This record gives sequence, C-alpha cells and structure tokens, in this order.
Amino acid sequence: MRRAVVLVMAVATLLSACARPTPAGTDKDLVNGWPMLPAAVLQVPTAPACYALPSGTASADVTSWPTPVGCTEPHEVELISVGRFAGADAERATPPNVGSPAMRDAYRRCADDAKALLGADWRTGRVSLSVDVPKPLLWDAGARWFRCDLQALQDIDRFSVATRTASLRGTLRPDGGGLRIGCVKVTTKAGGAAGDIDRIFPASCTTPHEGEFAGLYEPPDGEYPADSEARSNANLAGCRPVVAGFTGVPDDVNFRSRTGLVMWPYDKTAWELGNRAVRCFVWPPKPVTTSLRGAGTKGLPITIA
Repeated sequence: MRRAVVLVMAVATLLSACARPTPAGTDKDLVNGWPMLPAAVLQVPTAPACYALPSGTASADVTSWPTPVGCTEPHEVELISVGRFAGADAERATPPNVGSPAMRDAYRRCADDAKALLGADWRTGRVSLSVDVPKPLLWDAGARWFRCDLQALQDIDRFSVATRTASLRGTLRPDGGGLRIGCVKVTTKAGGAAGDIDRIFPASCTTPHEGEFAGLYEPPDGEYPADSEARSNANLAGCRPVVAGFTGVPDDVNFRSRTGLVMWPYDKTAWELGNRAVRCFVWPPKPVTTSLRGAGTKGLPITIA
C-alpha cells in the first residue's frame, strides 16, 4: 500500500508541474483567432513561354515544370498554347488516354496552333510536337489543362532535342524557315540489305546529298495496321505519287527506273493520337548537288535497270 501511495503522489506531482499559470494576454486556446491557411491554388500553364529542361528529360516526363525563361535564353521547350478538357472528358477519374477522342481533339488543336506559329505543318520540319497532360496527382487535385509544346530537333530521324535561344515562330515558312526539311544525307546500315536505311541528316542542296524531302503522305484513318510488311508496302505506295508530284516525273511503270524513295512514318502512338503522316523522300540513283523539285524526266532520266 505504501508503494501505491508513493506512485499516486508522484503522478499528482507531475500533473501539477504541467499546470502552469496562463500568461497575461492569452486564453490558452491555440487555434482561436489564428487566420486560416489560404486554399491551395492549382497553377494553370500560361502560354507563350519557354522552358529549360534538365538534360535527358522529355517534356512528357516532367512532373514539376520549372520556372519559364525568356525565349532568348537557352531552352528546350516552347509552350505555344494551353487548352482545357471539358464536359465528360473533364469528369474522368484519370487523364484521357492517347487513343481517346479527347486526346485526338487536343492534338488537332495543338497541331493547328503549331502550324500558325511555325508557318507550315510541324511535320515538315525538324520539330517535335507533344500534347502534355497533368500527372494523375494533379488531375486528382482538379487540373484539367493540356499543354501544346514544341521542341526543335537536331536531326530528322532520332528526335535529338536542340537547345535554342530564339522562338520557333516562322521557322517553317516556305520562304526559307531555318528548320524546314529539305535536302538530306541518307546512310544505309553496314552489312544490311540494299535499301536498308540507317540515318537521315539535314544537308545543303548545293553539296553532294542522297535525298530530298518531297512531302507527306497521310493514310486513311482507322486501326493502326498490325502487319509491318503490309504497312510498309502501303506507305511506299502512298509516297510514290508524292515523290512523283514533287519531282515532276510520271507515276508510271518507269518510276522505279528513274528514282528510289524513302518513307519515314511516325509510330503507333502518334497514329493513335491522330498523326498518321509518313514523310516521303526522293532517293535518286546517285548523289546530286541540286534540288530535285520539278526536275522532270530530264533531271531524273531512266537509268536504273
């Protein structure tokens, strides 16, 4: 019993030690009278703006966009416009998928805005267009925007992003925009089959080069062709009249005796987004030092057996 009494007294002593007098001017209420914290506000991207990204980071992988920089400062991304999902698309539990009607609508909006800024279809230049949507965490918080982002490329085939210190405005104008695809160097894979293309590089039309961009072929809409051989044959057939029209030669039985062609399609993801384009290049039998636009049968005579 003595031990129990001692314990009770010890507890009472501790409790009394905590019960200190209330300082003057206070009421012991730790919350009363404090202002409430402001509600969280989702930041909606503002266009136009330019962004410098960490090395090796794709715009679609950005989880938190950095502060914009001036477009005359080094940057990799140019945000050209911002749209918003609405109606049933905005009520989804998760952001729209690539193949959904909502994303196709967003892509069309972005492609139109890109054309207006660049001066031509973005697919005719060393440019990449991406439609970037909020990450799931931001979507859960109420974000419903989508970004239309452009990036300049160093090459044509491997999408190596270039760092710029100027806006992309007007860079694809027909009167000589700096990023328009024109004449190209074409290399084939070492040890590969004839016509097995490896790389396509920009080149000056006045220096020896193996090919030239002729235009775009866009297959009919529908499911992405699963058979790779059938898809390749269809793209080659689609590019033939494009190349023939560009060079001014007949699209007849002698076409393949005058020139070859290279077709460079976008992938399945692009197709599902709404971009079905195939880039078509004229590929003459030997290097040339001039443009083949309108060369006609004189510029591309029958020389291939």
